[in-house]
Amino acid sequence: MKKLFFFIVCSSLFTNVLLAQERQHKIVFDFTKADTASFTTIIRQIKNIMITTGNAKLEIVCHGPGLDILRKDKTTVEKEIQELHEKFNVVFAACEATMKRIGIDKTQLLNQATTVPLANLEFSSKQQEGWSYIKSGNYP
Repeated sequence: MKKLFFFIVCSSLFTNVLLAQERQHKIVFDFTKADTASFTTIIRQIKNIMITTGNAKLEIVCHGPGLDILRKDKTTVEKEIQELHEKFNVVFAACEATMKRIGIDKTQLLNQATTVPLANLEFSSKQQEGWSYIKSGNYP
């Protein structure tokens, strides 16, 4: 009886691990920090998620001061963004409202950057589609 119980518990745990690995996480990140330590933090977070899951869908929406991570003249992580975009199809999106407010255009952004009309509407749309929302760039 104990062996049967042990077998059932082990089988259940193994099945749960397999199901967790098959789940495709979909996460939209809210990025608003302009400091280089926050740039490094978000890159590390993204890499950790992709290494752990291998198949997550990630979108980093940059607005306000956080737009600097995507600006050619301000970013310190261009190589990392390019790698994450090419290797894992991570989306880096710039808020067009922020771009308009500070007077920059798409040519001033990294080639990997896409744009969204309004960051908050992008968060809302993604959440309605079942994506998780994470406020990022707040800690080292």
